[in-house]
Amino acid sequence: MSWKCFVARGLLWSSLLLGSMACKKGSKEPSLPNSGEMVQSMHAREKALSSFSLQVHTEEAGWEVEHTLLFRTPHFVRADMTQPRKLSVSFDGHKYYRLEEAAKELHIVNLSFPTAERRLAMSLLVGDFVPEGFQLPKVVPSGLKQSWLEPLGQSRILRLENRINDAGETARIAYVVRWPSLDFLKKEILLEGQPPLEFVMQEEQCIAEHKLCLPTRIMARQEGAPLAPQKIKLLSFGEAVRNELFVLEPPEGFAVKQHNIASLKELESFLQGGEAGSK
Repeated sequence: MSWKCFVARGLLWSSLLLGSMACKKGSKEPSLPNSGEMVQSMHAREKALSSFSLQVHTEEAGWEVEHTLLFRTPHFVRADMTQPRKLSVSFDGHKYYRLEEAAKELHIVNLSFPTAERRLAMSLLVGDFVPEGFQLPKVVPSGLKQSWLEPLGQSRILRLENRINDAGETARIAYVVRWPSLDFLKKEILLEGQPPLEFVMQEEQCIAEHKLCLPTRIMARQEGAPLAPQKIKLLSFGEAVRNELFVLEPPEGFAVKQHNIASLKELESFLQGGEAGSK
């Protein structure tokens, strides 16, 4: 998977880090989190974020975009867009649904993936709908650079950075989070020859019993200029969510199109406009 896809898509949870990040011996900064501490913090945050629903309002390029989001571990995500058009997408770990109101079509994508690849599939399919802070930092253990920033109250601020190379192009992706809660503070995307793109937490809501904070306002900005303010309202947290809510049914008069996809490469091709496995 290219770094472009890595940057653009969300919901790549802790699977890349858990089980594969090795302890570094002889570190010059022993106070930085080791692999065991990082895994423990990610497990704790992922457990706390096991179920939630949101209402999200984003202003981007003159458009107002509104959608609701429903999430439940391990692989259940549903998003319903109401502005600027009506669109519903859902993923239940095995099938991806896309209900397009204007075209009066329901696309059902059957995924015959290994379990280990389902998180990546979920990231590709519905990750764009999940705001920063409601997903774990998307970091790759190999080449991960950690550094402390200024302390914040009783917490420390940790910067996590990866350098990713793809087809001769280089990108650096950095997260700034509180330690040990991993509360989202900022994400930086730095591409060679381009000004940095930042996503910054401006307001947040803290949930004391879970010892974490979640953003309620995020601003995307480039060269200091605001690009896309995003307001997030937490509708529910930790409530039970039924499986049926993630299965989309076609309204009367809608055509149903089935697609069968067996690999991540085939899925990427399908999302770029291919019709692999259509019937």
